[in-house]
Amino acid sequence: MAHGQAEFLDLMEQVVAGSDDAATKLFHDYGPLLLRAIRKRLSKRIRSKFDSTDFAQDVWASFYARERDNCRFQSPEDLLAFLTKVAHNKVAEKTRQRLKLQKYNVTREQSMDDSTKFDRERLIGNQPTPSYIAMSQEEWNEFLRKQPLVYRRIFILLREGKTRAEIAEEIGISVRTVQRVTDKCAPGAP
Repeated sequence: MAHGQAEFLDLMEQVVAGSDDAATKLFHDYGPLLLRAIRKRLSKRIRSKFDSTDFAQDVWASFYARERDNCRFQSPEDLLAFLTKVAHNKVAEKTRQRLKLQKYNVTREQSMDDSTKFDRERLIGNQPTPSYIAMSQEEWNEFLRKQPLVYRRIFILLREGKTRAEIAEEIGISVRTVQRVTDKCAPGAP
């Protein structure tokens, strides 16, 4: 850490001027203290979600995003107080998000390995699998291929959701004929 007041002020002037060496020195001098402050405030319940170095990077990003005139600190204690306050705010924000808000609340999470906390049957989707859809489409195409042309048209319109009356009107046949064809040739009919 910079030892004297003059040395600290010189370091800060170099940081404000954009010196990479000064930024590196500042990081090496204050980085461990910042990490300690973050770890002190980071709740054990969210430590599995966040690394303290992520917060440290956010703090440094906030420090360097400030306007140059706002980066003037009179003592190492002032700088450390600023970095600690920013870290506290960032940790508090994530803690609030992960423990109080519903969307990202860690207390709502359930382990996939612990079968006592959830019903495994509920994890199985009720949508058909891609292979089932492909097989159904193949069966449908095979069924249609075996039908006479008019029957094909009836079944295609039926699959599109049209009523028997609408199909009869569109094709120009009686509703009774449409009913007879669908009853006789429908997939799965005896």
